[in-house]
Amino acid sequence: MRLRIYQQKRALALLGERDEERQLGEMAHLALYFLEGFTGRREEVEKAVDRALALYPEPLPRREILRKRLLEILVRALSHPGIARFFAPGTTDLREHTLVFPDPEGLSAEVHRPDRILFTPEGPVVLEYKLRPGGPDGVAAHEKQLRTYLAVIRRLEGRPPRGYLIYLDPPEVREVELERT
Repeated sequence: MRLRIYQQKRALALLGERDEERQLGEMAHLALYFLEGFTGRREEVEKAVDRALALYPEPLPRREILRKRLLEILVRALSHPGIARFFAPGTTDLREHTLVFPDPEGLSAEVHRPDRILFTPEGPVVLEYKLRPGGPDGVAAHEKQLRTYLAVIRRLEGRPPRGYLIYLDPPEVREVELERT
């Protein structure tokens, strides 16, 4: 009898190991958190990426490789006009802001944390960033997550918000409506 053992390339939380794609996605979120008033200059993206990477202590194997990949992804994504407009100067927003809604009895609470909420004259806009779509199941899960955020913001604002999934690699913007039509 022959036994073959395969190790999946997945994060082993107990050992503190991280899947590189997941880590890259987390770093992209942080860099976009630090990006404000984007005027289209690469230096602005570099500064945001450097601030994000500074939150990862040494040793961070492959730091320079991750930095290079992250810069490539974000510069390409922010070159997409449909994405860049959300980061323009003068935009009022909340980034990674935790929203807590206690239930009527006060026994539990819903906790939500959209990536970015923009406040525009036309109403609120909720953004959810993802590194990649992850196939049809991934897109459906991302849309469900964003619809939950849209419902929460509607409860807060009293008017329907607009929502967008922002895929970074490859760059893509998908509008998601609160109610499926």
